Amino acid sequence: MANRIESLPQLDALIAASAVLAVDVTSAEPSQSISVQAEALAAKLPAVTWARSDLAGLPELGSIFGIEAAPALLLFRERIGLYAGPATFSPAQLEALLRRALALDMDEVRRELQAERLAETGLATHLVCPTARRGGMRPS
Repeated sequence: MANRIESLPQLDALIAASAVLAVDVTSAEPSQSISVQAEALAAKLPAVTWARSDLAGLPELGSIFGIEAAPALLLFRERIGLYAGPATFSPAQLEALLRRALALDMDEVRRELQAERLAETGLATHLVCPTARRGGMRPS
């Protein structure tokens, strides 16, 4: 995992530069990470860019994405947040989650987002995939 995120501008740049970005949000304890799983999946899923960030070193991640504890995962595809939450997956669950993210019809996701934005006129909204809100991006 070559990418280490230490600031929000770094995260923004990686989101913009990556077709699919998975961020392993860790704590000071080495066991609080999915890095071993990530390294194994990197060869299987080369379209996924992996990065790591320390929750204590960048506490803004917690407040922005609602992450309370590590290990956690942030998953983005084409600049749209698909998942932000606990990363207590088995290796098979993590792979299934990533494969689902890769298989999404992003044009359909953008249409759903646009429809939601129109329905919520006047409210501040974030780019979050409606499929993720409905729980469709949860691991099996």
